[in-house]
Amino acid sequence: MIHLYGVVQELEELPPVPGLEGAPLERRQIEGLELVVSRTPHELAAVSEESVLAHATVVDQLMARSRAVLPVQFGRPFADEKELSEAVRTKAQELERGLSRVRGCVEFGLRVLGGEPAQGEASSGSSGRDYMLARLAETKERDALAKELHEPLARLSRGSVRFGGASSDLLQAAYLVVGASAATFRGHVSRLATSHPELTVVCTGPWPPYTFADGEKT
Repeated sequence: MIHLYGVVQELEELPPVPGLEGAPLERRQIEGLELVVSRTPHELAAVSEESVLAHATVVDQLMARSRAVLPVQFGRPFADEKELSEAVRTKAQELERGLSRVRGCVEFGLRVLGGEPAQGEASSGSSGRDYMLARLAETKERDALAKELHEPLARLSRGSVRFGGASSDLLQAAYLVVGASAATFRGHVSRLATSHPELTVVCTGPWPPYTFADGEKT
């Protein structure tokens, strides 16, 4: 079985870490693309925390040694070289575009909670119509606040995507940020959190750009 960790550009050297089940890392060249893989004699019997962490460690190490990395989520391995080659060939152009998109970038995650109306505020009207109008106004206010938080961060990013998140989330998003601008990005997040003490702002990263590895995000 062949486990794929990522498609890379300008990889200095293979990381000095083992792949899944302690297997050595290997390079592959397919359609002009460089892949980092490892082999195991059989498919993993079950997903374990150890195997997920081993996969993530390899990807993190590739990020530190490459100009661009399209990370692959931990999942089903390829049965053989033929299956791997066919999968890459069918997506070669998409993978090339993806590498250009994430080149020199990392991913930050953002989750913002709060901005909820005070309990009973929306129901203070004397009728069902009043209640619905109040709820609509509150929704518009939350949407406007989420936009106020998101748009400046999106402008600092090469790409961004907003998620639905839990019902209590004001904003849940991911941002593709050029590595050299990471400190600027985090500084802006800190200023947003300071200017909105009523909100809980959680920023995570930098991470490998998993969210932006497949398809365009703007």
